[in-house]
Amino acid sequence: MARERWVARYGAVSWLLGVAAALWLVGTESRADRIALRGGGEVRGKVVPNTDRADQMTIVLATGKTPLTLPKAQVLRVTPEPSALDEYVERRAKVGQDAEAQYELGLWCAAQKLTDLAELHYEAALAHDKSFAPAHQKLGHTRMGDRWLNADEVREAQGLVRYKGKWVTKEEREAREAGLVAGAEQASWVRRIRLLRQAIAQGTDERAREAEKQLQAIRDPVAIGPLVRVLGRDEPPYRLLLDQILGLIPGPEAAGALVGRLLAEPDAEVRDETLAGLETRREDNIVPSLVKGLRSTNPEVVNRAAWALGGLGAVATVPRLVPALITTRYQMEMIPGGGGSSTPPSSHALGSIGVPIATNGSSVAYLRPPSVGPGVVAYGASSGPALPDLVSSLSVGDGPGYGPANREPLFRLMSYSYQNVEVHRALVELTGQDFGYDIPRWSRWVNRSFRTEAAPARRVPQP
Repeated sequence: MARERWVARYGAVSWLLGVAAALWLVGTESRADRIALRGGGEVRGKVVPNTDRADQMTIVLATGKTPLTLPKAQVLRVTPEPSALDEYVERRAKVGQDAEAQYELGLWCAAQKLTDLAELHYEAALAHDKSFAPAHQKLGHTRMGDRWLNADEVREAQGLVRYKGKWVTKEEREAREAGLVAGAEQASWVRRIRLLRQAIAQGTDERAREAEKQLQAIRDPVAIGPLVRVLGRDEPPYRLLLDQILGLIPGPEAAGALVGRLLAEPDAEVRDETLAGLETRREDNIVPSLVKGLRSTNPEVVNRAAWALGGLGAVATVPRLVPALITTRYQMEMIPGGGGSSTPPSSHALGSIGVPIATNGSSVAYLRPPSVGPGVVAYGASSGPALPDLVSSLSVGDGPGYGPANREPLFRLMSYSYQNVEVHRALVELTGQDFGYDIPRWSRWVNRSFRTEAAPARRVPQP
């Protein structure tokens, strides 16, 4: 009997709670809610009465300026949870319809971290008074003259335009659009050049001559990149044809491409023809591009640049040639630490250890020399500690050593200096002086006696 009374009493309470929940769904007093939806999902917000349609539910969200409207049939359950939206709904119902009141409500929303709702009321303040400065400032507007401008309007006033979601100058937009057009044109040129190259290699004699004729007739600067891309690493006859074509295209772009070809070209005969093409041109970027090649860390590139400058008779570049007489290169090497040797480790000993390929600061991975068998070549990899430097002051036995016995291989930065023969030859050809590879003597002579005077172009032997 007691249990029946308990069920009757608390069953009635449950019924009353169910009725209260139903009343919430038809728009009674609002509270902060978690709204579970049929089919899964949940919305966090504040349910408020929908005065326009009784079959729909309006939800004020903590983020976003526009309330969410849902059919009541889509709502499965509403779970009240207090939040700042409770007080917001109450304040909004009482707020005055003037700029100051809307602005104050915006400040309150901002303090409660309801950022989007704060902006909504700052905008409402401006709807009542367009000159209300505090709201403009909160929205990040900037005053220019007698106008308040938002961020986009400020950029437009600065001459910027929106391009693919970003604000850029009109010139940058035009350059990007031109780049897209040029990219499409270059892709078209690549396809065409490949077809012509294939026709030269595989077509009939008549078709091959026609294809070569079409390639030599190219004059469009846009085709320079595709030409180098397709033919720049081809067989020597095609690289020679490439340089001939570039030599016929006017403008600094083709001249720069020819310089790049000369500095990268491994074949002496092809380089000779490339230089012949450069000798007939007068673009201002040729000599500066070759001078830039003198600063390369690759001695081959340095010597090719110097050979070309000498061949072009570029007397004014003598002061730039002097520092390029010697090139220093640096590379990491493994040095054996095994003990007691009175002589530094040689490159032969280094080769027995392997070539370093990676390091993490505390250890080094290196590739071992190949093991060769009948029809087979196999490589191995190993690792060892990366010590800061060779400890040459240690002694093993009775004499000086280069590390204690059984020491693991060491990791050391080695420097190598190369005398650039073609730089020396160019200096002799351009000045009539010969101080060998003595850079200080050359520098003193340049400072005291060198005069920049035109000299006839001389062709010198290939590097």
